[in-house]
Amino acid sequence: MTVHGTVIAGPHRAVLIVGAAGSGKSTLALDLMARGARLVADDRVRIEPRDGQLIASAPDTLRGLVELRGIGIGRVIPRPYAALSLVVDLDATPDGRQPDPLTWHHRGITLRRIAGRSVLQLCSVIELWLRDEIELIDEGGREHDKGDSR
Repeated sequence: MTVHGTVIAGPHRAVLIVGAAGSGKSTLALDLMARGARLVADDRVRIEPRDGQLIASAPDTLRGLVELRGIGIGRVIPRPYAALSLVVDLDATPDGRQPDPLTWHHRGITLRRIAGRSVLQLCSVIELWLRDEIELIDEGGREHDKGDSR
């Protein structure tokens, strides 16, 4: 199955960025890439369940391409695939200062979802998440599953 979004991977984790056209998916991806993350897919993402994980990759026609809004299209050396561990929704606004955890469901697999619209430190939080230097904790004090982007 293919979804509209962008996937960025760190050494151990990967994030799917979703949102309407023009919401900033590619811009956020470029900011994360400038901080050392790797592009998996931009604009369209192929997602397949495998061994209890959602594996993301780019469609062949878009592999290694990233939108540079106002400039054109750029080509990078992409990661071929990554296991998703988090979803950032750029259409959703957080409900309060410490919102309840959100989820994203795909083919029977559930991932943590962050409402990312207007979150000032969003790029830094995702960067730390991708580098496995921060955990997201729900209101019960439980850490969110880490995932693995191999």
